[in-house]
Amino acid sequence: MSRTHNSFAHRSSPLAVILVLAAACIAAHAHEGRHVTRGAPHPAAPDETRFTTTRPEQVKLPLPGEEDAFFFVVFGDRTGGPAEGVKVLAEAVRDTNLLEPDLVMTVGDLVQGYNQTGEWMEQMREYKRIMNGLLMPWFPVAGNHDIYWRGPDRPEGEHEAHYEMHFGPLWYAFEHKNCWFIALYSDEGDPETGEKSISKPACQRMSDEQFNWLADTLEKAKDADHVFLFLHHPRWLGNNYGDHWERVHALLAEAGNVTAVFAGHIHKMRYDGPRDGIEYVTLATVGGHQPGLAPEAGYLHQFHVVTVRKRQIAMASIPVGEVTDVRALTGKVSEETGRLAGVRAAIDEPLRIASDGSASQIFSAIVTNPVTRPIEVTIAPTSADSRWFFTPDHNHATIKPGDSYTFRFRTERMADSLDCAFRTPALSLQMEYLAPSLRYAIPESVSDLPMVADLESPPRPAVEHVLVLDGEDDCLRVPNELLTVPDGPLTLECWFNAERYAERTGLVAKTENSDFGFFVNNGT
Repeated sequence: MSRTHNSFAHRSSPLAVILVLAAACIAAHAHEGRHVTRGAPHPAAPDETRFTTTRPEQVKLPLPGEEDAFFFVVFGDRTGGPAEGVKVLAEAVRDTNLLEPDLVMTVGDLVQGYNQTGEWMEQMREYKRIMNGLLMPWFPVAGNHDIYWRGPDRPEGEHEAHYEMHFGPLWYAFEHKNCWFIALYSDEGDPETGEKSISKPACQRMSDEQFNWLADTLEKAKDADHVFLFLHHPRWLGNNYGDHWERVHALLAEAGNVTAVFAGHIHKMRYDGPRDGIEYVTLATVGGHQPGLAPEAGYLHQFHVVTVRKRQIAMASIPVGEVTDVRALTGKVSEETGRLAGVRAAIDEPLRIASDGSASQIFSAIVTNPVTRPIEVTIAPTSADSRWFFTPDHNHATIKPGDSYTFRFRTERMADSLDCAFRTPALSLQMEYLAPSLRYAIPESVSDLPMVADLESPPRPAVEHVLVLDGEDDCLRVPNELLTVPDGPLTLECWFNAERYAERTGLVAKTENSDFGFFVNNGT
């Protein structure tokens, strides 16, 4: 907003006046307890005591404001998916440790649950072992997976007692840097029957005990810069959640300093704010069931990063596994991964195709590891021509530094014409550089397999005009002044027969002025 205001400040126009008044109104509103939640921090005025140079100052560079700021991370659901989702959780912990926020919050569904005591305890220990790898404090929120019991001898409250014994209170709050963090419990169940269900509105109600505690806590936090709430179910969405959230929202809006509410459960990102100055945010997953319908639209494993300043917050989502450890990318790692990107498999002999289009052969692809760390290799022959068959269809190997590994494949092609659907087989090569604590994926390379065709000689033409070029520097050059090309459309045609193909090579081209040309790239 400050950039827009500044751009109009030099004009004497009604719009400039409106913007100035709007900024003043927002600032006054913030002092009354509401918060400007979007926009970068305002730059400070130039200050000679904070800026020095020996060059002439043609431009006065604005300096960043010096107000305090901090940030925290929010994890989405861990459960509802395969057991190996804990690996995604562990990767999120690694990412978060690289960022070093003040603290980490969750939005529930920590363990798979829906079980009895023994299995629940095992899952609890696994989750806490991974989360305790965080370098900063983390705070749980209870979800339905953490609480629901399945099987005989269902205790009152189901797994509530286990949760409070091993994770913490079902609802609680704490203060940090003049901000309050409140964890709510959204699975108290039907107050009449005690039933817990995510599909029945009667079970999605907040007890008077928790509601009154929330009101008391908001009163304690009345002088806070921000209040953040965390719960598992996004009750404001309304589906199967009953009507109790309207009562809660009214309480939050009345408090005047509640900035954002975070939930999970639906396994996709969703933004439903601001409403009465409160931003409503739903997270996707950190290891939970993830359909991945549209990753760029929030169907992915991710966590939120929230940056907090006195009168505003900023929010961003980071996909799990996308945070890079700068200190891990040493010169050696950089040089060796770059070298691996140029590695290609050596083929022992070209594929031979008969005049009837058939082929049957065993060939070997040799991959050599040129670096000082092991590499993991996946290699697969492939072709867009469905008449080629390969056995096996792919292969794996881990290759030690300096060693070579030979992959053997049988290739078959049924007898058929060499028609316009014919495609040369290729070899896909994928590698991972295995560093001491991480692995780095090298982009896939695809190379055409060398091939020799035993074909009958075509009939010689009645008149033959052939230019034979037998060296890399051989060419036929037509001086520009001898070739008159009119403006507008033209036709360029060439027949050629190549003994071998290289990467991008000019065939017939006038390209110094980006005019026209044919280029051949690995036979295409």
